[in-house]
Amino acid sequence: MIPVRSQILVKPFPSDEISEFGIIVPENARKPSNKVKIVRVGNGTKDKPMKLKEGQVGYRVQDWGCPFLIWGELHFIMDADAIIATE
Repeated sequence: MIPVRSQILVKPFPSDEISEFGIIVPENARKPSNKVKIVRVGNGTKDKPMKLKEGQVGYRVQDWGCPFLIWGELHFIMDADAIIATE
């Protein structure tokens, strides 16, 4: 899958099994992590060149992105502006 323009494809890291208060979170109650690995990036546009690179680790805005499965694994496609920080 190849994103277009300013879109990116990301894969979330596994969500935490234990909450910040030490409570074990059941698997069906876990949300996808906001920490993601950038898998593919679009080319950007003339006005807005792509600054993100494949392989970077970043943090997305919670609940942004269109979820879908690739080879049985959860991925999101979203606008590059949904990444608020990188490592």
